[in-house]
Amino acid sequence: SGLLSDVSNLFGIHLLPFASAGTIGYHAGYTCTGRAYMKLVIHGTGGHGSSPHLANDSIVAGANFVTAVQTIISRRINPFDVAVITIGSFDGKGTFNVIKDSVTLEGDIRYLTDSTKEKIEFELKRLVRGIEEEFGVKCELTYTPDYPPLYNDPQVTDKVRQWLEAANDKDIKEVKECPPISPSDDFAYYAKMVPSSYFFIGCTPKGVEKPVYNHNPKFDIDEDALLVAAKAVGQVVCGYYGLE
Repeated sequence: SGLLSDVSNLFGIHLLPFASAGTIGYHAGYTCTGRAYMKLVIHGTGGHGSSPHLANDSIVAGANFVTAVQTIISRRINPFDVAVITIGSFDGKGTFNVIKDSVTLEGDIRYLTDSTKEKIEFELKRLVRGIEEEFGVKCELTYTPDYPPLYNDPQVTDKVRQWLEAANDKDIKEVKECPPISPSDDFAYYAKMVPSSYFFIGCTPKGVEKPVYNHNPKFDIDEDALLVAAKAVGQVVCGYYGLE
């Protein structure tokens, strides 16, 4: 909409129970995965279970796809690159003795770089064409990339690190580098527009050794982390404008 046309840099934070309250994590470069949505409808020919030769089983084709699509990750993507394909829905409900004429599959695809994103999309579409040829079915593929990978500008992120390390505050106890994380985040849209940095606020509840992570119904935080988050943002703003 143009609202960011005069913005030079952006900063964001997110609570994450990777450490206790008082710990702040940062990572330069690709930090959160991008995401794409996939929907595949496979059209075969319905029939009776006693006469499979007179039908064309869409479930068999779909089951083959579920297995074969994982070879994109294991055999087409560099082992040092992050990528995940999850088929989360296989709608093949019918009657036990009837061969269904169509099935619908939906999937979640994650990748850490734009080049991996393009590779997966190419290989997925090629695999679907192969399923059509091998099983004599017709496929309708919907592939929608939405969240891009979140890229933290290295120079901006290093400045964030310096500003936070310079904080003379008892509540900000540790600033440390952390690895990339596999979920996606819509801050990535901002980070594609201007050099940005997105960092993480530790919030593991006191006395908890194995915390439950975000988006779990049992997720909980140490509310001291809220004060740390506010102070971290204030420290970054003051550092950015050269204020003590």
